[in-house]
Amino acid sequence: MNQLTAFERALLAQFETLVSTSETSLEASEATSKQLRTLSETVRKRLDKIEQKQNEIERFQAQLLRSFNTQTEQTMSLVQQVNALLKER
Repeated sequence: MNQLTAFERALLAQFETLVSTSETSLEASEATSKQLRTLSETVRKRLDKIEQKQNEIERFQAQLLRSFNTQTEQTMSLVQQVNALLKER
């Protein structure tokens, strides 16, 4: 180190500062990456739950529609039977 010129010592000091800053930046980057992975996993789990609930809702809606259609058919049949009885009178 004593054999270095003032200019070389200044460059070395700048390089050491750059290395230190880069290491700090890398650590922050790794921490951010970990947080993003955790957040991504949380969001994925939530989306899976939402999709599951949506599928349940769609099945329930289909069941309601089938029930409504059956009720409509039965009502129409009843109306036809009542109309037929009224014509007989």
